[in-house]
Amino acid sequence: MVSSPLPPPFLIAGNLAIDFVNSRATPDGVTIDWLQDGESMVGWCGAVSLFPEASLRELQRSVSPALLGRVAAEARELRELLRGQLSRPSQLRTNPVLWKTLNELLAQGSAFSVLRKEKDVPRLEDRERLEKPGQLLIPIAKAIARMIVEEDPARLRPCEGVGCSLWFLDQTKAGHRRFCSATLCGNRAKVAAFRSRARRTVTPASSD
Repeated sequence: MVSSPLPPPFLIAGNLAIDFVNSRATPDGVTIDWLQDGESMVGWCGAVSLFPEASLRELQRSVSPALLGRVAAEARELRELLRGQLSRPSQLRTNPVLWKTLNELLAQGSAFSVLRKEKDVPRLEDRERLEKPGQLLIPIAKAIARMIVEEDPARLRPCEGVGCSLWFLDQTKAGHRRFCSATLCGNRAKVAAFRSRARRTVTPASSD
């Protein structure tokens, strides 16, 4: 495994492009950036299975930390560009700066196919070569492009939890998902609502 001093990233969005946005988050009031430097970015790429672990380790051995750091800075710029569009999701399909950035990255792709078995069922998978640091961004660019083309922008939602900075793609049938996680912000909201109801139902003690 590619080592990282950071905690595991939040992979709750239901979409790689939004998990990429959530690579900067503020749990419990403390901001964590999983793309803060080259090493952290390689660790994040391993956590979301963008490339095989062996390929990521080989990349770390073969290039300088400074070069990886420049790619991490490019990734942060792309992330914040995308984050800025999420509150105006209809503009994802019209923003020329975002499209230009994605197309420049996609043009650097070097894809190949692999025939493999999964539970004894043959599958043909598309993979990206990882021979230089900039190629780390290509699967991310593809995920963002697919989201723009295939997903309903109205299903992109910010978590309603107090102080939560995470986003998600609402894939529920009813489209009523409100929280990044039912066990985190969802549970906190239930507890807060219960306490609020309890306070309202308390009857002041009568004086004799």
